[in-house]
Amino acid sequence: MDISLTDEQKNTLVSYINRYREWLHSPKGLKDTKEHRDHEKFFKEKFAISQINEMSEKEFREAYKTLWASNFWGNKDWYIDNKLIQVNGLEKIKQGLKQLLYGEKDIGERYDEFRDNIKGFGPSSITEILHFVFPEKYCLWNEKPKTVLPFLKLNTLLPEERFKYQVSTGDQYLQCLHALEAIKNELAEYGFKDFIDLDIYFWYIYENVIPCGEEKPQRQVTKTIPSLSINSHEGAEYYLLELGKMLGFNPYTVDQSKVFENKTLGEVAILKSIPPFAGERDMNTVKEIDVIWFGDDENPKMCFEIEHTTDIVHGLDRLIQLQHIYAKFFIVAPEERRAKFQDLVTHRYPYRKFCNRFKFISYNELANLLELALPFHKLKTELFGE
Repeated sequence: MDISLTDEQKNTLVSYINRYREWLHSPKGLKDTKEHRDHEKFFKEKFAISQINEMSEKEFREAYKTLWASNFWGNKDWYIDNKLIQVNGLEKIKQGLKQLLYGEKDIGERYDEFRDNIKGFGPSSITEILHFVFPEKYCLWNEKPKTVLPFLKLNTLLPEERFKYQVSTGDQYLQCLHALEAIKNELAEYGFKDFIDLDIYFWYIYENVIPCGEEKPQRQVTKTIPSLSINSHEGAEYYLLELGKMLGFNPYTVDQSKVFENKTLGEVAILKSIPPFAGERDMNTVKEIDVIWFGDDENPKMCFEIEHTTDIVHGLDRLIQLQHIYAKFFIVAPEERRAKFQDLVTHRYPYRKFCNRFKFISYNELANLLELALPFHKLKTELFGE
């Protein structure tokens, strides 16, 4: 597949090269580069064909837990036990990995066969394995390129669906591979030798340019005025709990005894205590968060801090302690507090470093979403049951 970049796209692509080269020699750049190359060395050794043949369950567990994609799961051992080994069996996983990495068919067919036959591996984990075992041949496709390419005006190299949905088929992965290969080739004169070099460049832009850069597109705030009104901390918690249940999560609140509309929040929440998904330090932090939506795998998916009148800094400080957990972080507050939130995550350290992890939801936006969810939930219940 022949993919060409326009002159404008080429200029945008290389516009950060000088800053990137300086960053590469900084302590952070040297650290990130080493992490990438150590990752490469680890997976080249662990997934060498001779090593796959002899791989024990303990070794497979170590390899899976080392995947960056596995950071999605707070309790990795639970996921490995229940969603990988129990469902597939270790021998089937090993045979699947051998065919994915060393089979004779083209990569599109191998990708499809692995997705069809081995359950529990998502596109991020599959492409991470391919990428680090054969970085000269295969790209990594995850949130970084899906975020960076539109920022660099390179999203036209791929169908719009590649930025909205998972890579479900081998043909879709090939589309991504060809597009990133065209980008990598354009950067060859700057010393980019393989897809790891490209991923490090994407990582630099993702971490250092996009989150708080002047060019970041500003989000449009909804102007719809909901009929439902939220005007208290307890009210916001109550509606977050109700919304979480409607959307299929298992919500928890730290404020079990607080009352809203003649109900304690503990009566509204599904979970009365935090599932043991992490170590003691993280559990102590999580227990203090206002509302958390857990998935059926007992890992937190959405963490909400409600700042009705208290300083937004307190909520950010609590959430930032869980930065290593793959969950989304939200500050929920009245609309007039959005500017304060934006100023903190744009300019103040350490929030600026993680500003792409934080989102702001106003009371009106929460009310709007709840009002949209109510008829959907009612119809879904009528058609499919609880």
